[in-house]
Amino acid sequence: MFIPRHPVVENQFCQFAAQTSDATGIGGVLAYAGSVCYMDANATNQDAIVKVYANAAPGGDMNVPFGFLLQKVKTGYHSVHPSGFMMPGDLGSSDAVAQPSYNASGTINGTKETPVGVAHLGIYDTVHYTSSGAMSPGEQLGVASGVGNAGGKVTQYASRLTSIDTVVARVVKGASAAQVAANIANTTLFAIRIKLTL
Repeated sequence: MFIPRHPVVENQFCQFAAQTSDATGIGGVLAYAGSVCYMDANATNQDAIVKVYANAAPGGDMNVPFGFLLQKVKTGYHSVHPSGFMMPGDLGSSDAVAQPSYNASGTINGTKETPVGVAHLGIYDTVHYTSSGAMSPGEQLGVASGVGNAGGKVTQYASRLTSIDTVVARVVKGASAAQVAANIANTTLFAIRIKLTL
């Protein structure tokens, strides 16, 4: 969940990077809405390709936090349905569904680049965060370490990924330690409200 609560700047000219690690095609999540992303400095054709900022983004100073994904990105359903099939729940949703890519012999080898929106500035509610304690109003947030679906989460700046990371957001409305623990365990979701600084 990544819901705008204040006038925001939205970048609609980006694409989520092609994937070769997940060719299963069963609607699996590639990235969650609210994930911090960076622009791929090695993108072909100089396109605005974004990737989830997880662990240490390669490329040094060029690959720094850029914005937050506005949509959940998931694979299509090509392993269980014909390519291009959409589930009824996808119609009218904000999810971005990545279609399959093929190798020279016609075998599915991953997913294609997928148009996504990226958020800059503004105030949002999100459940895509991690913390070892309470999230208090005014706290500065950096990017937490993590790979796969755990990547791109915000956390307290002191617990951020690396020393070169910048502050990506500040907490406007926080959550208690118990609420944070329930959110992380996925038993009850408690959104925090954050002001983006990117």
